[in-house]
Amino acid sequence: MGVLWLTYAWKDNENADVDHIIAELKKTGLGVKYDRVQLLAGRRLWDQIDKGIADPAVCDAWAIFVSKDSLRSEPCQEELAYALDRGLRTRNFPLIGIFPEPIDRTLVPSAIATRLYVTLQDPQWAQRVADAVSGNSTVTDATPPHPYHVKLHKDGGGIVLEVRPRSGRWYPFMTAVSSAERAGLRLVGYGPYGELPGALMVSQNDFELTDNRSGQKLAGIRIHHEINNLQAGFIYLSDPTPSVIYFGQLDQMYELKRR
Repeated sequence: MGVLWLTYAWKDNENADVDHIIAELKKTGLGVKYDRVQLLAGRRLWDQIDKGIADPAVCDAWAIFVSKDSLRSEPCQEELAYALDRGLRTRNFPLIGIFPEPIDRTLVPSAIATRLYVTLQDPQWAQRVADAVSGNSTVTDATPPHPYHVKLHKDGGGIVLEVRPRSGRWYPFMTAVSSAERAGLRLVGYGPYGELPGALMVSQNDFELTDNRSGQKLAGIRIHHEINNLQAGFIYLSDPTPSVIYFGQLDQMYELKRR
């Protein structure tokens, strides 16, 4: 595999979203270069960035985490200029846009919009990026964040756990607790992340299964709606809340333990 230089706005990594992107790309075998690990203190910043992007010995491709913040960022636009210059001088230097959410086409520079771009709603987004990069690489170690977001909301009858994947999707979305604590799981809903949904018009059904790791009997609710990085699942819990809550989809369930 090859080596990718990743450009991003620092604000987009406040919740470790970019760290997640880096970790997922490394799983494909890509090497990923970025400012926090590549730049050396005490040396001219832009000389290092220019060399990092323009030098074939440093990277084989360039990508940008495309957000409203990165599109407004002068440093990100400077890095785009370096990448575009190399791309115009050589025909084998991919420029890639990684989109966490839909953005108005008029805001996206043509240098990105007219080349390869992927969205995090695509379960194969990381592999598509890897497929665009050629060569070999050495993968550096990193501590990846959890592949999901969690947020807690207060509700009149208890609490609501908001969960969503950082990339990919969960479909159908499932949440479960131990069978003995099933009464603590009230409802499951879905909607845009960040705020509790209004009326819960949800197609759902109850299910039971056995946790392969512990052998524990679980019971829960399955909803036939997609949960992705823009649309969250909302798990309504009674007080006291269950000791362990499972969520995700059948082939990949995550767990949260009550503190």
